[in-house]
Amino acid sequence: MRTLYLEVTPARFLITRALGKVWSGACFSPISPLHLADLPDPPLPAPAWARVRNRLCGICGSDLHQLFLDADLDIAPAALPTHNRIHLGHEMVGEITELGAEVTGLEVGQRVVRWGRMDDCLARGRTDLCPPCQRGHRVLCEYSSEPREHEPVGGGFGDSFIAPVSSLVPVPDGLSDEQAIFTEPTAVAIHAAWRRKPRSGEKILLIGCGTIGCLTLQVLRFLCSDCDITAVVQFDWQGEVALVLGADRFLAGIGNVYAQAPALTGAKRYEGMFSNVMLLGGWDVVYDIVGVPATLNHALRWARAGGAVVLVGANLRRMKLDLTPVWYQEVDLIGAVGHDVVTWQGREVSTFDLAMEWMMAGVIRTDLLLTHRFPLEDYRRAFAVATRDKAQARSVKVAFEFPDSNTDTRGHG
Repeated sequence: MRTLYLEVTPARFLITRALGKVWSGACFSPISPLHLADLPDPPLPAPAWARVRNRLCGICGSDLHQLFLDADLDIAPAALPTHNRIHLGHEMVGEITELGAEVTGLEVGQRVVRWGRMDDCLARGRTDLCPPCQRGHRVLCEYSSEPREHEPVGGGFGDSFIAPVSSLVPVPDGLSDEQAIFTEPTAVAIHAAWRRKPRSGEKILLIGCGTIGCLTLQVLRFLCSDCDITAVVQFDWQGEVALVLGADRFLAGIGNVYAQAPALTGAKRYEGMFSNVMLLGGWDVVYDIVGVPATLNHALRWARAGGAVVLVGANLRRMKLDLTPVWYQEVDLIGAVGHDVVTWQGREVSTFDLAMEWMMAGVIRTDLLLTHRFPLEDYRRAFAVATRDKAQARSVKVAFEFPDSNTDTRGHG
């Protein structure tokens, strides 16, 4: 098994973080937690497990946060027990190469994607499910920080992995590998939209047009064809993609949002001392896909009184926030994480299954999103294209490909 993983200890974390302030290559140095290694292929630890050979895997923002140690040790999740070895990559598609003796409903050679972090009740083999797992929102499992009897090994940033079959979802024949790697992020986008579904005629502001932003935009447009969607982008080329995917317009930069808000929403713009800007009126719902202090502070000011801000973006640092709009304007601040089970057209369906249905039906387009592919050995360049060189490379989704598993390798990044 050739795999990329993090061996996280407090000493490695702190030393690498300190070196990173003066050396851009600290996260790839011998003292960093990151390792590319050939490990012995582990046997299946239980009869309800499977081995999967990867074909293609997207690089997620959460992978990059972990890789570059972009986190504080005093945030709430850091108080929970965790695993020292983290196998990166969860937006993968692969094919089953081995099944445990008790597995039914899956076959060797079948393509699958992976559900979540494999820390939930079902992945642990529990029959007494916690409330979140009972309702299908397994990412919120109340047992996710408990010791596991069997440890998953490997992830999407490697040629293979082993996992409990409860965390694997079959991929329909009508879905290509290039679409399948967007199953998990599309499931996240659907869940985010369901946290505050758009309503007819509402004015929507979407902050961030990376992968999740572009997918959320399409979900919002499909759920509400007559809402007005403004996308806030970092680069103009992202805005051009957003227009193709259903945005009514795009704005580049925070200043432009304040400047255009009166014309777009009827809001009144006020400016106090120290360039302190506030709106009265604004957008009905703001979806913050970025989730950093700069975007969330402004998102709360861009929502109208009684409106809502849905926080989708992951920021693993403490924030300095002005929360007065939550009180002064009764703005609802709503979190959204992972995937869920939702009611759609009279049936209860996982957002994973719904994501695949909508991609096959053409509701969700991914052809504009997979922009670069790299072999695993070229991981430094892949991570650079996904972060530092994003503007020049015009990258949206960067992926690792594993041609030995018959993945189409055309269009190399």
